[in-house]
Formats: sequence, C-alpha cells, structure tokens
Amino acid sequence: MLAPPMARIRRMHGGATLLFASTLLLLAVFTAAAALQFLLSTRQLATMQLDREIAFRAAEVALLDGEADLLTAAAGSGPPGRLDPLPASGTCGTGMQAGVCVPAPDGMPAWQAWLSGTGPTDDVGVPFGAFTGNAMPRLPEGIAGTSVSPRYVAELIGDAAASSGYGPQPAAPRFRVTAIGFGRSRDTTAVVQSVIQP
Repeated sequence: MLAPPMARIRRMHGGATLLFASTLLLLAVFTAAAALQFLLSTRQLATMQLDREIAFRAAEVALLDGEADLLTAAAGSGPPGRLDPLPASGTCGTGMQAGVCVPAPDGMPAWQAWLSGTGPTDDVGVPFGAFTGNAMPRLPEGIAGTSVSPRYVAELIGDAAASSGYGPQPAAPRFRVTAIGFGRSRDTTAVVQSVIQP
C-alpha cells in the first residue's frame, strides 16, 4: 500500500533537512580544523624565528669575544703564549693555543663541522669567555634566551709576510674568526664570521 502523498513529502523534507544540516556541520568542522592548523603553523614559525634570533645574537657575542681575545693576545696584554707558538699547518692548538688553527692549504676549515653537522660542536673551538673571562648573563625566569655557551675558532689566513719596496716586511697575521651560537634548542644554530688583523 502506498503512503499518502503528504507523508512522503514530509519524509523527503526531513531527509533534505538532515542532509543540509550535516553538510553545514562538516563545513564548520573543516573550517575550524583549518583555522587551528593555521594558528599552530603561525606559532611554530614565530617560535622558530625567535630561536634563530637567539642563536644569531649568541654567535655575534662569541664573535666579538673571539676578536677581543685575539686583539689582546696580539697586543701582549692577554694570556702569555696565546699566539706564540702557532700550531702546525693543518692543526688546531691545545692548551693556551686552544681555538687557534692553521688550516692546511687544501684542507677543510675547522668550523666546517658546524655547517655540515657531522661532528659534535663542542670538539671545535673554545667556549665564550674561555680566554677573556667574560661570562654569559644569568637569565631571569621567563626570559627567552640560551643556556648553551656559544663557541668560536680563529684561523690564521693569508701570507705571513708582505712585500714592500724595501724587501719583505713581516706583516701582522690575519685571522678569520668563526663563531657558532645556539638557540633555546641546541638544534637551532647560527654561524657568523669576520676577518681581523690585530
């Protein structure tokens, strides 16, 4: 027996309403999920940028510390024996010469491990303040910063003598100072360089 026409119309109207309501509900869920994903991605990008900025500032501090170390050593007011004698070609110094390297003419620079991530970062260079006596500030609770000390390495570059009209004259050595800084996470790093001639 066939249902009366009004009952069929009501069933069709109820089914269309249910379909329309479930479609709107799914659309609202997908919109909320997309908005949440956008907010989480934005937060992650902001956090990564802050971490990179902290690492960059720490690397700058280590670079300035390395330059100050070499300038005071060259002026004779730093620790005795810091630059004399220099390590052999292709090696880095130890003890008082720690962090000072003389690269081999065709060898990789000592700081290459910092860029490639092939070895522990603590095996290269010296930590911030090792020879200048500077110290990292203690950060108050809730302040963003790093607790990992940045490092630097100094490499002798160029010729040891420069020529002039009167024959070879000893020139002051030139050093390439390379520093690495860390963010709040040790996985976030920044590397900076400068060349100085004390």
